[in-house]
Amino acid sequence: MIDGKEIAKLVRKKNNVIIEKFEDGSYNVTDTYIMVKLCEDEFGKFFAKYNSYKSTADIPFNFEGTISSAGGNVFGENKLNTKTVTSQIGNAKYEAVITDFYKKNDSGDEVRLFKVGNEIGMFNRDYEFLLDYGVKYKAKDNKNPIFILDNQDQVKAVIMPVLDKGEKPIKEMLKDLTKDNYLKTKSA
Repeated sequence: MIDGKEIAKLVRKKNNVIIEKFEDGSYNVTDTYIMVKLCEDEFGKFFAKYNSYKSTADIPFNFEGTISSAGGNVFGENKLNTKTVTSQIGNAKYEAVITDFYKKNDSGDEVRLFKVGNEIGMFNRDYEFLLDYGVKYKAKDNKNPIFILDNQDQVKAVIMPVLDKGEKPIKEMLKDLTKDNYLKTKSA
């Protein structure tokens, strides 16, 4: 079960939060960096926690659209289609292997490394708890969404990877990390 309160804590600091309700009573909640599919009960907990923060405008009951902290109109009840994101699962031909490695990217954020195909990618470490909501991870490549799937191959969450403009390519950094780890293990 997804922790709606934890999702509210995560997205409350973002400029835009998008909520889309579906006929089956489920909701997609996204801040454009992550997207999570919540059942009614999970959304109820998200709704209550989000509305409990003094720094956020209270979400109206049954709201569907965009919540924006920028500009005068906080709530935009525009029709959205977050299913365009989840429909990309068909292009995600690789299993994304989440590594145990972390690093700081060029903007100073701590990121977790993953492997997809022959490429190394990374995503913001703040989102790694979303991995617990699934049992499989798929991606098209290291620049496209990581889909977190349950036992029935249904998308439970999506994490957008980040790019690093640092001096050293991630592949070289990973080689250095594994080499250093190998040397530490060998000398122990």
